[in-house]
Amino acid sequence: MLKRLNNWPEAFAAALEAVQHEPFEWGKNDCCLFACNIVKAITGTDLASPFRGYKDRAEAFEIIKGYGGIGKLAESVAEEYGIPEINPLIARRGDVCLFNNGNGETLGICRGDLVLAPGKEKLDGIPVSKVSDTLRAWRIG
Repeated sequence: MLKRLNNWPEAFAAALEAVQHEPFEWGKNDCCLFACNIVKAITGTDLASPFRGYKDRAEAFEIIKGYGGIGKLAESVAEEYGIPEINPLIARRGDVCLFNNGNGETLGICRGDLVLAPGKEKLDGIPVSKVSDTLRAWRIG
């Protein structure tokens, strides 16, 4: 199981601020890397290390397809790192969430009653969804 760093609240805020106005970009600021980058900031562990390095949509979809979908990718990474799946309704700040953004399943990070992820609906420059719309969630630390 991952442990949060002692300064995780500050690291969480700094990581969100760093990407607040960054556009969605495959291999840089897409849903998987957004979530993994936030987790790395608050735990020091890079969950994306097995698949980091893709450059475009085609490469990303090839990786996702290899896992059997974005949910299965998240499930596989969670299993590898001993990250427990939780009821989405008890997700807390910094937990990873899976939700449907209208175009399919998307990974994001919980921030209170919102889930943040790259996309179109934005709050302070970062797209959002409601935690109550979350399909699955994983406890980070």
